[in-house]
Amino acid sequence: MKKVLLAATASLLFASSANAVSISLFELGVNKDGDQPTPANVRYSLDDSGLGSVNVIVKGRGEHFVLGYFDYEIGDLFFDELGAANGAPGAGESWEIDEPGFTFGNIFLNFQGGALDNSNGIDGVLEDVAMALGRTFSNGVYGHTRVTFFTSLEQPRVPFYLSQTDDETGETIYFWSSTAVPEPGSLALLGLGLAMLGAARRRR
Repeated sequence: MKKVLLAATASLLFASSANAVSISLFELGVNKDGDQPTPANVRYSLDDSGLGSVNVIVKGRGEHFVLGYFDYEIGDLFFDELGAANGAPGAGESWEIDEPGFTFGNIFLNFQGGALDNSNGIDGVLEDVAMALGRTFSNGVYGHTRVTFFTSLEQPRVPFYLSQTDDETGETIYFWSSTAVPEPGSLALLGLGLAMLGAARRRR
């Protein structure tokens, strides 16, 4: 049986604020360069149902990877859901949909191992759904990248996303990710601010 990654993230009693359908985040994990399930420099911005965003800051030059694992429950039953991949993943983007590992799925093991298999292990089958997305990238001269995982009841306008749909209620959760690097100007301003702070401390 798999471990509960963030037991305090949500309870099965929480209901989505958007409607009367019960939505809860049963498990959540982040794997940053092998550091898991709750590595440093991660900010969680989630509502009571577990929907929202998770921001991961990756520092240091070189090759890196970040994986996000989400196991939601929709409605009264947890084994009557469908998962789907929509669109085409971009360069460095990986994904997986599967039964979360209580019976036959391997998504949780793949998440732990840092390599998703880019497949839907329950394609067209009603099951307990778990979803994971990954980003592999190289930090260049600035040595700083932000990876963000998003979940929402609103369908995103992005080239690639995953979806989890409850067969009984028709409610769908959408899951996608993005990467961003700071602009050179913002880094320069940050460096200037730190330099001024250091000078002020020296004068004191």
